[in-house]
Amino acid sequence: MSVISNWRRLSLFASLTLLLAACAAAPSPEPAGPPPVGTVSLVTASNSPAEAQSFDIGVLVFATLAGNEEINRSGAEIFSQIRKTETQYLPVALRSALAASNQWGVVRVLPDSDPSLDIIIEGTILRSDGADLVLHIRATDSTGRLWLDQNYVDNARVADYPDSAPMLLDRGLTFGTDPFQDIYAAIANDLLAVRQSLTQPALDEIHNVTQLRYASDLSPEAFSRYLQEDESGLLSVTRLPASNDPLLRNVADIGARNEIFIDTIDEYYEALYQDVKPIYDIWRQYSFEQVTEERSSLERARSGNSNSGSFEAISQNYNRYKWSKIFEQEFVALASGFVSETAPAVLELSRNVNGLSGPVEEQYAQWRVLLRGLFEIETEGLNASPLLNTP
Repeated sequence: MSVISNWRRLSLFASLTLLLAACAAAPSPEPAGPPPVGTVSLVTASNSPAEAQSFDIGVLVFATLAGNEEINRSGAEIFSQIRKTETQYLPVALRSALAASNQWGVVRVLPDSDPSLDIIIEGTILRSDGADLVLHIRATDSTGRLWLDQNYVDNARVADYPDSAPMLLDRGLTFGTDPFQDIYAAIANDLLAVRQSLTQPALDEIHNVTQLRYASDLSPEAFSRYLQEDESGLLSVTRLPASNDPLLRNVADIGARNEIFIDTIDEYYEALYQDVKPIYDIWRQYSFEQVTEERSSLERARSGNSNSGSFEAISQNYNRYKWSKIFEQEFVALASGFVSETAPAVLELSRNVNGLSGPVEEQYAQWRVLLRGLFEIETEGLNASPLLNTP
């Protein structure tokens, strides 16, 4: 079953059309900061990484700085919902690039940080209008070491989009490569460069800290003693539990169940991505054309070559206005009913199996609490002081 029904597809398109009109009415200046990433080839591996370098990654749902400004300018509350959908869409694109590189372990999109993962990636959308994508990316490993903390800029070109925009209801449309694929490849390559710069003891420390951080999340009383934090906030292992520690075996059992659950959450975001992609691609192409045309008009005006009073210029302005009004009038009723918090595929499974309810973010929080309680129940009667290896 499709995650987003047909009427939601139409209302999403209407909402994106209104957003496009607002963006075109007040074009933003060229993005400042670092230069665009340019053309970037994703560094891939023919074989999966060795266990010591196979880090599991969580890409968190992005934040955005674009929503409030657009809402205030347009007066349309629906824009906040559109931007929320985008914050769930773009992390899947980044996750796909990381997975395609074959340089990592399992890569998942999650609503919040999970202590069972080796690396957490947080992103903020600074700008996204079809012509430019500006992201701030912050990546840290389980020890607290900072891998990335920088802005990435990518500019779309005419060649990045099809020659003509597909029809709205063409269910067979495929756009192929993302117009901003270079930005995701650049992020993935930078992460790989950091991993390659670390020594083998440092890589081993990340794996050990991840294991003990997850164990401490389930039972702080039993496992927090094995970790210490230095004055800069970095975690390290003081000593390891014995390999036959019964509590550690229980942690592994709980961890296996947790992996199934967070895999299901990742599948929800993938389903949302696939369902939104056709509409989102259409919006980005229309937005690209509008933004580039507005920039060209402004440049002509600055250089004194503006021909705003010509028949051609007047016709172009009228056609843009007519196009936006047609979609606004046809879909305004549907747009008002749009909600980006679409029914997740994980919801039905969680309700039937785990008794969880609510949006996926709330279910994830409930699941974490449930696992801690389950660990306590299953470890009742066991020795609460694990055997220790010699430091």
